[in-house]
Amino acid sequence: MNDVFVSKAASANKIRILAEWVRTEFSVHENRAFDVIRFIELDLPKIFSGLHTYIEADEKMGPVRAFISTEPLGLVVSESIYEGASNGCMFSAEIILHEVGHLFLHHKYAALGLNSASGHYEERVKDAGLAHSAEWQATMFALCFLYPFSTLKKIQMASEVSKLYKINQKQANRVLKHVSRLKIRLSSTDTATDKIWLRTITGSLPRKNKQNSTSKLRSQLLLFFGNVRTAQNFRRPPAASYGEDIFRHSA
Repeated sequence: MNDVFVSKAASANKIRILAEWVRTEFSVHENRAFDVIRFIELDLPKIFSGLHTYIEADEKMGPVRAFISTEPLGLVVSESIYEGASNGCMFSAEIILHEVGHLFLHHKYAALGLNSASGHYEERVKDAGLAHSAEWQATMFALCFLYPFSTLKKIQMASEVSKLYKINQKQANRVLKHVSRLKIRLSSTDTATDKIWLRTITGSLPRKNKQNSTSKLRSQLLLFFGNVRTAQNFRRPPAASYGEDIFRHSA
C-alpha cells in the first residue's frame, strides 16, 4: 500500500487528545464495553452527515478489510471484520477505527495538499517523519481510542492489558509499547500548542457548519481519497464499483 503524507504533522500526543475528545463527545466510558458498531452507525453520522456503513462479502473485498468511499459517503467494511467487531473482537474494532481516524484527521487537510509516497513525489517525502504519515496517524487514532492512555498509564505488565481488554499476549505487548511511547512524548509535548491543534480539528468538522456540509465534505474527501466511486446500490454497492483507493486497509 502506498502511504500518503499530509501537509502538516500530527504528533502522537495530539492524536491522543483528539481520540479522548471523540470518546468524551459520544460518552464512551472507559469502564464499559465499547460498541464500535453503534458508534459507526449511530454516532458518527451526527458529525459526518450522510455517512453510511456498507458491509461487503470478503470474496468481493479480496485482501482489503475496510476503506472510505466518497460517492456515496460511506465506511465500507468486509463481512468478517464487521462480524468480528459485532462480537467484541478488538482487532476488528481497530481496523474500523483506523478508517474513522482518516475521517477525523484528514477531511480538512484534503484541501491543503497531499504528497503520495510513490512516483515523482518519492524523493520529496522519503525523509518525512511518521507524524506526517496519514496511515500512521490513522493507526495511532485507533489505538488511542480503543486503549485510553488514562486507563493504561499506570499498568506495567502486558498480562494486565490482556486481561483488561481480552486480547492475546502479542497484541497486549503492542498496546503496552504504544502506551510507553505516549509516556515519553508527554514529557516533551507543548500543551498549549496541542490544545490549539485540537480546537482547529474539532472546529473544522462538518457539523459545525450544517449548511452544505455534506457536499463540502465529499469534495474534500474526493481530493484526499482519490477516484470517485459511483455506487449502483446505495445500501450495498458492488465491490467492483469502488475503484482503487490509497487508504484501503488490507492484510
